[in-house]
Amino acid sequence: MHASMTELDELQEMRENIRRSLAALELCWSCQRVCECEQDLVDDAAPVWLCCACREKLHADAPPEPGALLWPSPW
Repeated sequence: MHASMTELDELQEMRENIRRSLAALELCWSCQRVCECEQDLVDDAAPVWLCCACREKLHADAPPEPGALLWPSPW
């Protein structure tokens, strides 16, 4: 099988995309699923890895920051 230069470039790009995706996988600290996670702080402790769903849940339940406006300003 002979591949053209364009096909080889596409295969190399696919391989790099797969490597990047695999490197982004972590074990979610909260739900214990292996998925794409981001570091976040829980109760101002050490950073943990959380998936998007758990991060949204965490920040939805979090109280507003001190001094934050609860309602948008009418001005």
